[in-house]
Amino acid sequence: MSSDKKRSYEASFPQQQQQEEDEDKKQLEDLSRFPPKFEELAEAYPSFRQFVRYDRKGRPCIEFKDPAAVRMLNWCLLKHHFSLDVTFPHDRLCPPVPGRLAYIRWIEDILKETMPPSSEPVHGIDIGVGASCIYPLLGCARNPKWHFLGTEIDEASMNYAKENVEWNQLQDRISLRLNKDPSRIFMLEDTRKYAFCMCNPPFYESKEEVDEGLENKELEPSSICTGSTNEMITPGGELQFIGQIINESLEYKDQIMWYTSLIGLKKTIKPITQKLKANNITNYVVTSFCQGKTTRWAIAWSFGSVRINDAQSIDEYHPKSQFTLQVAKSADYVRQQVEFILSDLRITFQDQPIRGAPRANTWSRAARRQLKKKQKIQEEDTPLFFFQMEIEEGTKDDGCHLTCKWTKGENRDAFESFWNHVKKRVEEACDISRGSSYNG
Repeated sequence: MSSDKKRSYEASFPQQQQQEEDEDKKQLEDLSRFPPKFEELAEAYPSFRQFVRYDRKGRPCIEFKDPAAVRMLNWCLLKHHFSLDVTFPHDRLCPPVPGRLAYIRWIEDILKETMPPSSEPVHGIDIGVGASCIYPLLGCARNPKWHFLGTEIDEASMNYAKENVEWNQLQDRISLRLNKDPSRIFMLEDTRKYAFCMCNPPFYESKEEVDEGLENKELEPSSICTGSTNEMITPGGELQFIGQIINESLEYKDQIMWYTSLIGLKKTIKPITQKLKANNITNYVVTSFCQGKTTRWAIAWSFGSVRINDAQSIDEYHPKSQFTLQVAKSADYVRQQVEFILSDLRITFQDQPIRGAPRANTWSRAARRQLKKKQKIQEEDTPLFFFQMEIEEGTKDDGCHLTCKWTKGENRDAFESFWNHVKKRVEEACDISRGSSYNG
């Protein structure tokens, strides 16, 4: 079909075009969460058909311990969904596309929540691009405004990566640098601001730990046969590697808005979050990605004051930045009470959703006494914090849910005391007896 006819066809059927775009989007979302559709790929790519088998229940599958099958599967996925043509060397890791896509989508969610919409390019860093250069290629294929700086310590992998970038004609958006100093991670030669950095560090610190990972099935099937030493082993393992990223982030701070890294071993999470807190980094979030029987985790931290509330996270590791109260009253009633409370506290707010940024603590006992005496309360030049409240109607028996989110700011104590005050007064208005200072 000619381009002119195609444009005419699309103009004639805008609803059908939108349906097709929605279906494509759904397929990409499914790809990051569920097994690929092997039969569909075999039909579209005859070279993949030879690797498709059927299990005892008649379900299509491939042998993940066969490196050739894994390479062909991932080539098909990139070609089919992203129009990328990527070469996977036999002696390097062949990254599973669904897992890599999940990491990219998580970063997209973080940026969508914490960065204002802009027509300007978004610059990111991939630490250790590997031979496939998978993250920059995927990121650029999905996001037209994204640009990448990719670094790599292995010269052979760097050469492969350059070939993949050039073959896909993305050299104007992806620049690669060979890191000749293994003691350093970042290679920032200018003052450019980066929206994020990402990394898939070597998980293990020794060959013995790799073997143990195989026994415990921590390794992805594609990693078993083709990973080089540099890709799988580093002194001190991933804990030391991510710790070094934290150390260098203390040097660069706001030059990178979000520092992120993949985590391969669950036991790494706690000491990493402890190291963040030890360095007074309290704006961080941890998430998990599940692909079949394999689970990976990722962590992101920032020196900025914008908080993550909506991007997928694990509450167990996430510093509390939102609270929810359930009451057996209607959403309209609770909204009226919340608006009355905010007005009584002299807090200016916007509605739908309710948003505000108090410049003074007007809810403390001392402040309440001042307000009662009609005395003026000194306001700060900048807000103590920014908040957003959402009120959602529940079922007939549930009433409604009031959620208060800390969206920006450094003063956690002020935010939590504010929420405690609002929560207490809402409970009193809804005839709920208090059992604790607050619940999360």
